[in-house]
Amino acid sequence: MTVFSATDAAFEGFRLTWEKPRTLLIWTGFFLAVNLLMPLALFGLGLNTQMAALEEASRNPSPDPDVAFESMAALAPLYAILLPVGLVVQAMIAAAVFRLVLDPEDSRVHPVQFGAEEARLIVLALAYTLLFLVAVVAAALVGGMIAGIAAAAGAGAFVGILASFSLMAGLVYVAVRMSLGPVITFSEGRIAVFDSWAMTRNLVWPILGAYVLAVIAVVIFYLLSLLLAAALATLLSGGDLGALGRVMNPDMTSLQAFFSPGQVLMILFGSLTSAVFNAVMSAPAAVIYREIRAQDALR
Repeated sequence: MTVFSATDAAFEGFRLTWEKPRTLLIWTGFFLAVNLLMPLALFGLGLNTQMAALEEASRNPSPDPDVAFESMAALAPLYAILLPVGLVVQAMIAAAVFRLVLDPEDSRVHPVQFGAEEARLIVLALAYTLLFLVAVVAAALVGGMIAGIAAAAGAGAFVGILASFSLMAGLVYVAVRMSLGPVITFSEGRIAVFDSWAMTRNLVWPILGAYVLAVIAVVIFYLLSLLLAAALATLLSGGDLGALGRVMNPDMTSLQAFFSPGQVLMILFGSLTSAVFNAVMSAPAAVIYREIRAQDALR
């Protein structure tokens, strides 16, 4: 028996941001501060040119593994800034969403903060990353062995495709089973690496359905918001269609060039959409956890 509504879980983030505009404003302000301070830090550390190189590499990835590795190595100082900041920001906003879903009264007082709860989420994220890397390496080794055996038997192509789909399905299954780890860690005050596995037993399909619905909804929201931003940027530039392209690819040569009026508008837009995006993507797990716990309390 399903103990929660997949639809309610999927759209909880939209409900929160719609019914609590003050909280949405605070979350938007949080992302606005991050989006303004990060460029200042990058320019101050002389990493602005590396940021431009990273954006170029993401748009035109090299098919040569050696070139790609050299590019990543050259960008190591930039990653040393972006990755820790990303972990902290993600932990803070995820905890804020969990707090709002699980304890609304407390959330009105402390919507975004950093403390022990957020620190535990960071440790869990690092543990999950390590486990993911181990799983990928193990899967690659097993897949390579299967592919070698299949090639020797003359069925390499078919088995390769089947193995790829099986690997993707396996990763999705494991991700769903482990997806409640962050909210368990937040709620129970301990680093719960594997607790989600038992809690999600027999609930894989409804949980996956909730996540898929949330992703579809947030993609639609983002595309509509992007169209609105594009129309506004074109209007403010007097019909210059090239203005949108310049905003989407900011000039990193100097602070003055970066903080153009169009880029500032895009930062404001990005801060709002980031607040909604994170609410929509973090809320389903909190709702699912809350409903499972409520159902267990009735037994």
